[in-house]
Amino acid sequence: MLKHYLKQSLQMLKENRLVSVISISGTAISIAMIMVIVLVFQIQCASYYPENHRDRMMYVDSGTEVQTSSGWNRGNMSPEAVKECFYSLQLPEAVSGYAVQLKPLSIPGKRMYKGYQIKYTDPGFWKIFSFRFLAGKPFTQADFDSAIPLAVVSESVARKLYGTTDVVGKTVILDLANYTICGVVKEVSRAADTAFGDVWVPYTTDWFLMNNTGHENMAGWFSTCLLAKDSRDFDAIRQELLKQVERYNGMKRDAKINFFENPITRFDIAIGSIGQRKVALKDYLLETGGLLLFLLLVPALNLLGVTQSAVQKRRAEMGVRKAFGATSGVLVRQVLYENSVITLIGGLAGLVLSLLFLPICKDFLLQSRDTSLSGDMIFQPAVFLLALLFSLLLNLLSAGLPAMRIARQKIVTSLKDGEEFNR
Repeated sequence: MLKHYLKQSLQMLKENRLVSVISISGTAISIAMIMVIVLVFQIQCASYYPENHRDRMMYVDSGTEVQTSSGWNRGNMSPEAVKECFYSLQLPEAVSGYAVQLKPLSIPGKRMYKGYQIKYTDPGFWKIFSFRFLAGKPFTQADFDSAIPLAVVSESVARKLYGTTDVVGKTVILDLANYTICGVVKEVSRAADTAFGDVWVPYTTDWFLMNNTGHENMAGWFSTCLLAKDSRDFDAIRQELLKQVERYNGMKRDAKINFFENPITRFDIAIGSIGQRKVALKDYLLETGGLLLFLLLVPALNLLGVTQSAVQKRRAEMGVRKAFGATSGVLVRQVLYENSVITLIGGLAGLVLSLLFLPICKDFLLQSRDTSLSGDMIFQPAVFLLALLFSLLLNLLSAGLPAMRIARQKIVTSLKDGEEFNR
């Protein structure tokens, strides 16, 4: 019976090409728009290389305030604040402080002027993020403590500087200082914004970052990232941080540091939170949910009108089948099976369109331009499964309701195609 319904559905698509194209296109475009929104959220929130543990990560980025009797400073923290407030935490699995600078790189005998993103960080950085080393290894705690000028470079930087990834032991010049390349990592997408960089070096090697501080050595250039042992530890980590902040503030004469709503989670960031302002989930759902609801209603209303028109044309057919013993349930199931084919085709087309739209629209949908997208960012089976289930739900709403109403009509009304007898 199912095979018969499938054949009949395909035949209907051929006979009613205009109606079929309208139904499939409307469903495809609406689902594509919904999927793009979902995929953008997924890129901001889901775990992928090298941020493979985003569900356990917490952040303090541009969410530091230092107050004194003469004024205040909002921005980032000093290396001392990183050490006293964050390195001293016991609950996180790993903690990392980092600062970002855009600087040119050169190699011996060749001056270059292109700017690269330099990430000044610490050994904890390599514990939090799962970098894939193509050659060499990261700098160690001993290298960091001794301020040894070592550098980890990305695959593309290695090729641009030396034409190969076999560059371990070679020299790169940064701020007129010679750094020895100790490792080469697989390219990182800008979507992995915390881990992203072109070059990673120990921040203890940079005099400016270590000494350009203010407000009793509390304000500076650094952000922090924490990796919890379990996401259930988030609240406990925040409470431990408050105690460390209180202890640190007690060491100062006048200045006091605080971190607003920090540390925030990756989910908080995905719904629009920043360190100084946390977005409530209900507010995000009201804003984004309204848009999604609108996009959901468009194909539903489209299919409702088109399907009802198509079912109306089959009233006589349904009347004849009822006269020969077909029940209302059989007639409704037939309509649902037939329209499921159209809906599924539209749903699959929408999924394909979303994968085409996302690369085209990524520069204004994502925060960072020139963001490279990989399969593990956008291919999440659960998302595609939910989209297909949504397609089937649309079928139930748009085809089932009018089919049930017509199937329950009297046989004589269906055979007359809804026309009343002339008196």
